[in-house]
Amino acid sequence: MTRTIGCGILLIMLQACGGSTTQGPKNIIGDPEPNTETETVIETPVISEPILPKGAVTANYITKKTPFYAYVKGVDKSLDITEIAFEDAAIPAIRIPETVGASLSSLRFNEFESDLLLVTAKIKDPNFNKYYLYQFRNGRWEMVVNRFAIHRSHVNDTLIPITVDPANPGYMLRYYSVFDLDAKSDLGYTWRLLRESVPYLKQ
Repeated sequence: MTRTIGCGILLIMLQACGGSTTQGPKNIIGDPEPNTETETVIETPVISEPILPKGAVTANYITKKTPFYAYVKGVDKSLDITEIAFEDAAIPAIRIPETVGASLSSLRFNEFESDLLLVTAKIKDPNFNKYYLYQFRNGRWEMVVNRFAIHRSHVNDTLIPITVDPANPGYMLRYYSVFDLDAKSDLGYTWRLLRESVPYLKQ
């Protein structure tokens, strides 16, 4: 009789605590319920930007075509030739003699159908930069005006070496440096920055 009463009391205690003689084990209080649903993970594709060569300049060098970049591919130091190459390998390279490096920029004028490529070339004389202005037409790069040089003492962030001459259609204004005798200078001369109007390659 005592054994029967004891079993009954144990059964009542198990039911009060949520236990069962027929059910499996419950989660411990505080544990999350198991997630029986399948989660869908949506991965966002990573679009990486193309890595441009150092100093590359992108512009519309060909009318109505996708812009592409120009960059300094290298310098042949044995021949003093700087090579300018392009994103599209089908575009012919520019090889500039008597130069030992360069930096690039693009210029845009309403008088031209496409952007122009300005090459600021280094020469063996460290006191000067030489400038080459190119336009791509007829399947090749053509110089818009003859090359010109500017003394580095005249170069600054605001100087635009060449621009269209607003007072003279078909001409461009370009800067250049010349030395002038100067008795006040220790060298006996000084460099002066001048500007001239020159005809450019006709469209």
